[in-house]
Amino acid sequence: MDVKSAFLNGVLEEEVYVEHPLGYMRRGEEKTVLRLKKAFYDLKQAPRAWNERTNTYFEKNGYEQCPYEHALYIKKKGEYVIFIALYVDDLIFMGNNAELIEAFKEVMNKEFEIIFLCLMKYFLGLEVVQGKDDIFVS
Repeated sequence: MDVKSAFLNGVLEEEVYVEHPLGYMRRGEEKTVLRLKKAFYDLKQAPRAWNERTNTYFEKNGYEQCPYEHALYIKKKGEYVIFIALYVDDLIFMGNNAELIEAFKEVMNKEFEIIFLCLMKYFLGLEVVQGKDDIFVS
């Protein structure tokens, strides 16, 4: 799944000011600046703000961050488990319970604007073949 406009979901912790974009300046306001409330893609704080937003979200919703791989989150519910890997603005998830996965997809779609992609075939140089009962990674 892909988070649409992910970096725009990051809330800035520090005060950041920018000049008016060209073509959007009003007469008499040539010397004013704009204070940003949220991050945008060209801002150097955007990745950190997005990462903080996702960390906070997962912690509040009962996910544990893996101590060895900080982009991996795990949630256990009895014998069921779901794994979520975050790579920039993409989420890869898997689990052993369809209801838990569907609930995750619903909640994420409410929290962020999500684009649900097809089954994964390639990711970071890995080829993934998903069958009915198995997954092959090479």
